[in-house]
Amino acid sequence: MLLKIEHLSVKVKNNEEIRPILKDVSLEIPAQSIVALVGGSGSGKTTVALSILRLLSPALEITQGKIIFQGKDILRYSTAQMRNLRGKDVGMVFQEPLYAFNPVYRIGFQIEEVLKCHTDLNQKERREKVFELFNKVGLTDPLRITQAFSHQLSGGMRQRAMIAQAVALHPSLIIADEPTSNLDVTIQAKIMELFRQLKEELKLSILLITHDVGMVTHLADEVVVMQEGSVVEKGKAQTILQNPQHAYTRQLIEALV
Repeated sequence: MLLKIEHLSVKVKNNEEIRPILKDVSLEIPAQSIVALVGGSGSGKTTVALSILRLLSPALEITQGKIIFQGKDILRYSTAQMRNLRGKDVGMVFQEPLYAFNPVYRIGFQIEEVLKCHTDLNQKERREKVFELFNKVGLTDPLRITQAFSHQLSGGMRQRAMIAQAVALHPSLIIADEPTSNLDVTIQAKIMELFRQLKEELKLSILLITHDVGMVTHLADEVVVMQEGSVVEKGKAQTILQNPQHAYTRQLIEALV
């Protein structure tokens, strides 16, 4: 098992009251699979992702549980160990790359910085690697993309550049948080196909965070359904989509039809 979350609970730090954000969440991500984490806004999906990366807001606190990645509980990792894990072993595709990329640095520079921090490549080799990554994700004018700022790219191009950054170090796991929510339908389909191709080509796993059951239908091997901070249903994607057992899962599916 690539990643296993066991009984994870997260609360808001508040001396006056304890407000739970995640309640006893458990899930598994097998190697070379796509697991969809599904639920409406406020269900706790993104909090799960940020817990894996140890990037929770200071206002939030993990109160119990384990996050076991490649056999080790990363909740016990030091800050330095987590810094090394991010990008190298776990990549992140954020919902809106316009804000995830630093607006004052060129796209190429930001991806080269990932390679500079985690590899021994020289400057020429890093630039060549960036071009290779852009070609891999379908950006056909890598020189222009390298020199561009994030606001100079279309939404689809920014998302492809974000995916290029996420896979730059060949991580075992990609976390994709609502990766197509701000794109039009045609671009959404192309991004979904890109994820499928990268999974097969790079032999990686993807935790796909979404409220879109359509993405689950086209991409996911397994599904975890969340409601109000708890897991209410999980299993093989086709089984759950064809025969949902929980009322909330049925509501999500019916909303698509």
